[in-house]
Amino acid sequence: MPAPQERDIDKTALLLKLWFVESQGLPDDISINIKGGPENTGFSNETLTFKVKYSNGKSEGYVIRFSPTGYKVFPDYDIKKQYQLMAFLKQQHITVPEVVAYEGDESILDSSFYLMRECSGEAPSDNPPFHQEGWVFDATPDVRSSLWRNWLDEMIKVHKIEANQSSIEFLNRPHLAANHLDQELAYYYKFHDWAMDGEDHPIADSAREFLKHNKPITDNNNSRIVWGDCRLANVMYTRNGELSAALDWEMAILGDPCLDLAWGIAIDDCNSLGLNIPKLPGFMSTEDTIAYWEKHSGFSAANYDYFYTLALYKFTVIMIKVVKKLEYYEIMPTGLGAHINNHASGMLAKHMESK
Repeated sequence: MPAPQERDIDKTALLLKLWFVESQGLPDDISINIKGGPENTGFSNETLTFKVKYSNGKSEGYVIRFSPTGYKVFPDYDIKKQYQLMAFLKQQHITVPEVVAYEGDESILDSSFYLMRECSGEAPSDNPPFHQEGWVFDATPDVRSSLWRNWLDEMIKVHKIEANQSSIEFLNRPHLAANHLDQELAYYYKFHDWAMDGEDHPIADSAREFLKHNKPITDNNNSRIVWGDCRLANVMYTRNGELSAALDWEMAILGDPCLDLAWGIAIDDCNSLGLNIPKLPGFMSTEDTIAYWEKHSGFSAANYDYFYTLALYKFTVIMIKVVKKLEYYEIMPTGLGAHINNHASGMLAKHMESK
């Protein structure tokens, strides 16, 4: 579900035009036509798509992503990190949108932001879930098989990038812990406390204790770039299933690449089985997905079950703030307890029953 649009679109278009003319050297007779934000996915960020039109009739499509200024889902949001990572990944031949510029001066548009080229294709929908309706639902099983396999292949390309390069040191978080897995755990434990603001969350609280007492031994030397929010709905495709852009790097970290595998499967489970929606034919089973990833990446999924539990826990924690944001903007009524009881926490509770 997209974040509510709070910006004055006409004012934003005017300020963007001034920024393009003054900082990018574009002619002052350009016009900016803002089309809007993503319709079927995204709630943690503020994103707009627009066209720059020239006097000769030509136009260029852009996407602008802002550092959030309203009600925040994540406790912090490093927009510059996303820009830097996408620029690096483009050099590594990962299919990310081309980033054009980063602007750290918040006075220009009331927030820091970065620009990227608009990409062709369409992402599978989160809302409604693509297992329920939409172009993926209407696609053939062969196309769905291509969607899943191409997502896995792009993920594997990311994981094969050597992580010991100084150019990606900004993904490291030594202020949280020395070990990369400990960094991620510490971040979400603090996120959990911040999101609940003193209130108990029995399901998430129980999962946190499990994660603390069953943590596998991991070595930073085996870390790679972890996409973070690595899932089918964060990829743009052509209608025949070819991948055209890998999106949303806001949760990127350094760590065990199996974290991405577990996250992608866990979120797909929540957005289908967690909502009592049958999975569509054509997608790989969990077992086949894990086997494919291990075979083609060369990495081990030995800690998959722990990372799957962690993925469900992280999604449950994120959903606390997503629901609270929906309530804040009066999209959802308060008092339902949906920040605690939802499809993510339901899947986590069911999973924890087997522990």
